[in-house]
Amino acid sequence: MAQFELSAATALWSELLEAFKSQIPEQSFCTWIQPLTPQRLEDNTLLLAAPSQFHREWIEGHYIRNIECALKELHGEDIRLKLHVAAGALPRSAPPLPRVRETSERAESSFESSLNPRYQFEAFVEGDSNSFARAACMAVADVSHRCPWNPLLIYGGTGLGKTHLLQAIGNRVVAKHKSYRVLYASSERFTQDFIQSVQTRHTTDFSHRYRSIDLLLVDDIQFFAAKERTQIEFFHAFNTLYQNGKRIVLTSDRPVAELAGFDKRLISRFDSGLVTNIDPPDYETRVAILRNRAEADKFPLTRDVADFLATSITANVRDLEGAYVTLAARCQLMRVPPTLDLLRDVLRCRGSQNGARPPAEKILALVVEHFRISPEILRGKSRKREIVFARMVAMTLMCEDTALSLKAIGAQFGGRDHTTVMHARDTIQNRRTAGDTEVIAALKEIQQKA
Repeated sequence: MAQFELSAATALWSELLEAFKSQIPEQSFCTWIQPLTPQRLEDNTLLLAAPSQFHREWIEGHYIRNIECALKELHGEDIRLKLHVAAGALPRSAPPLPRVRETSERAESSFESSLNPRYQFEAFVEGDSNSFARAACMAVADVSHRCPWNPLLIYGGTGLGKTHLLQAIGNRVVAKHKSYRVLYASSERFTQDFIQSVQTRHTTDFSHRYRSIDLLLVDDIQFFAAKERTQIEFFHAFNTLYQNGKRIVLTSDRPVAELAGFDKRLISRFDSGLVTNIDPPDYETRVAILRNRAEADKFPLTRDVADFLATSITANVRDLEGAYVTLAARCQLMRVPPTLDLLRDVLRCRGSQNGARPPAEKILALVVEHFRISPEILRGKSRKREIVFARMVAMTLMCEDTALSLKAIGAQFGGRDHTTVMHARDTIQNRRTAGDTEVIAALKEIQQKA
């Protein structure tokens, strides 16, 4: 019974994440919503664990009503949210930046490392699209041998498994070397830690924490763009670890050459080690991912349903798993077996009927329709604010939702240079991260029609 309650809670929370992530800025979503862990679903109450008392108070003060409203929209009934602080979390009054100890017990080391134990190499489905990246990560995780490169940087689109591999390195090292000092942090976490250290005058603790470890894992470094003081701190931490022979692994959503708004010294260091990418998974890998997940969940996923789902969603593992979780949740809550008709309904509700990335022509047509301008004006040289904004939105959507290179996207707009596309993409992403309602509303409406 307890296992069913956990499974139902996990399924419901995964479905909520998919629906809620478009309602708030991406960095806020990653910082506050994603770290919550589903524990139990009982009597229309969803119990979630927060990583700290401060985190719990922030959710209760800023997001709980919105989350409950989103849950009601999904299921048509009131589902109350209840939060508690995860076991082992720091109390509200604890120092903001605890130092990493030289030695520790496994549970304590795992907590201070900020690793999620579910990310393991054994749970990562290997295919042609990710086999080299996985091999490189396993080499870094083997700390008993000298690693021939440092740092390792993995880049690729959203939802392809970069975070999984990054944390799998940490979990493998912590499991085999309990005294080894490992720290995982998103770029947002690093930034917030630095800001907090300045506010509380604990900059020495901050420096010690990030410079006295054996393995540093940093996710989504693209969000360091244009944050000058944060980049300086990261540069010094990177240099200290590198010079002391410590291992550094980074992830990014784009190649090093396309990282705009960075100090040249950092770009040089990112590019000095091994840089590898993860591509979207092929059909066989997508089916294997679904079968592995269904086997672990003891969910009766039939071959025809798995085949249809793997054919429908092709570009993103996270979207593939999200659709699977939604299907499993419906089957559990409705107590029905998975069928093609039910899967089609799930994909229709998620806006994933064909699953393929929209072509550039479709994005252009949708942007033209949304902003009520002609294709010629959009592609032209007009510098009017509303035209420039529409053009930047179109370029950003092509970067995120198509497989076109920056050069190819520039060709769609009168042969503009790839640096123009980079600037447009980064400007829109920064405005979206800052909570710009004009940007968020435009992207959401256009993407829903794509």
